[in-house]
Amino acid sequence: MKKSKVYLIIQTVVCIALVALMSVSAVSIYREGVARKAQNPLESIYTPEIVAQRFAPIAPLFFAALALLVVGLVMGLKDEEADKPVKDAGLARDLVANRVAQPSGAMLRERATQKRLTWIGWGVFALCMVPVIIYMTKPDHFPEELEDMFYALIRVFLPCAAVGLGALTVTAALREKSVLRETEAAKARLQEEKTAGVTAAPAPVAQPKGRGGVQAAVIVVAVALIIAGIFNGSARDVLIKAITICTECVGLG
Repeated sequence: MKKSKVYLIIQTVVCIALVALMSVSAVSIYREGVARKAQNPLESIYTPEIVAQRFAPIAPLFFAALALLVVGLVMGLKDEEADKPVKDAGLARDLVANRVAQPSGAMLRERATQKRLTWIGWGVFALCMVPVIIYMTKPDHFPEELEDMFYALIRVFLPCAAVGLGALTVTAALREKSVLRETEAAKARLQEEKTAGVTAAPAPVAQPKGRGGVQAAVIVVAVALIIAGIFNGSARDVLIKAITICTECVGLG
């Protein structure tokens, strides 16, 4: 393995760990500060002393990430594949498959496998979103305190979203491997047809499909959650709070 690739892997792992630890620390500081402020309104949620105390254990990791960044800049380490065009397994498969006169059984099996994986991935994602939508449609699940409502929603949404997106990721990886196997099967079939003297009529190369599936799923979920929020009265509550905040800002509340 090349040194640049090892460096990029280490830098990525360190940065992800740093972001995760900083996020956990920030959330814990906020929750503890809110609890103190509830007991004593004069208390501050964030203070330099508390922030320094909670982030001190993370400081070595921060300096390690900074050192890795400096080393990478000085040594000129970077992803050598960054400037190259992204390889599209589906397009490469179509370039070979379109030259085949009669698809082999292996090609047809792999194409059927890809369709099943697509249905499985999106089916699992849709099932994972069902509990979230059901939860959003019940007004009892929304306490008056905005923070309590936010934490309750996160506890329901994050696990479901993680499982759904994980299913999409796994099935996408399996589908790409299936496409690669189909490509190899198409090459073998093409070689057999050349040996037998069979040639296929030239076929137009299929255009690569858009990769907006995840974006479309997020938009659909967002619209569903908005509709659910309207039905359970959350939209009205948000409007009332917004009006109250605005009138307080201008001195009318």
